[in-house]
Amino acid sequence: MTTLDEQQILDFKQNGYLILRDFIDSKIIDQWRCQFWQQVGGSLEDPTSWSQAKQAGSPKLSPQLGSLPDIQSIVFQLGSSDFSGGGCGILTRWPQEGKQWQMPQSGHLDGYPGEGCQAVLMVALTTYLYDVGPGGGSFTFWPGSHHDAHTYFLQHPDQIEGTFRDLPEWKEQGWSIFCGANTQPPQEFAGQAGDVILWHGWLTHTGSANVRPSPRIGLFARWVHKDDAGVRKNLPQSLWDYWAI
Repeated sequence: MTTLDEQQILDFKQNGYLILRDFIDSKIIDQWRCQFWQQVGGSLEDPTSWSQAKQAGSPKLSPQLGSLPDIQSIVFQLGSSDFSGGGCGILTRWPQEGKQWQMPQSGHLDGYPGEGCQAVLMVALTTYLYDVGPGGGSFTFWPGSHHDAHTYFLQHPDQIEGTFRDLPEWKEQGWSIFCGANTQPPQEFAGQAGDVILWHGWLTHTGSANVRPSPRIGLFARWVHKDDAGVRKNLPQSLWDYWAI
């Protein structure tokens, strides 16, 4: 089974993300592509079919991204048997004609009201069904921001449930309240189909505009701690307290 080496773990801990190129077998990518278009209707080669595809619900692809053995092996290495989940789904960013691309100015954290299930997200990963270049709707992230989010919640543990949305500074800064001295400028995760980015649950991230001619079809998988209530009650004093690394 696939595992991360020592340098990869160090890079992940420092930066909050790790990119694994050519990670998912092309045969699985091909299976997913067929399933995607069969379920939404249309085809990549026929842009006139995309208007119908946009109206379709989120397709269910098999096998699930989070169930792939190599991915499960890495998640087990990171969290032993304490990380639970692996599901999430698909987010498609269709081409936006006439829009000028700009780097997003702010992102968000998953696991809070308005951003999916309410839980302390431990780790997640993203891959693409087709190549995504700059300006192609890529997953965008702020390296190092997981350190600042950790610091924020240590200073304001009562806000772990999402009550930070009630603060005056939230009205002024939004999600930027979680970015500080450790947060680096945002980067796009541009890559080929089957490349994977592994990212810490407190890494600030967002999608971006797709000004390219092809849809960006992103697959996501997320894990929480099996004792999420305990994590929220006793926040990690070290960022890696609830991890196996």
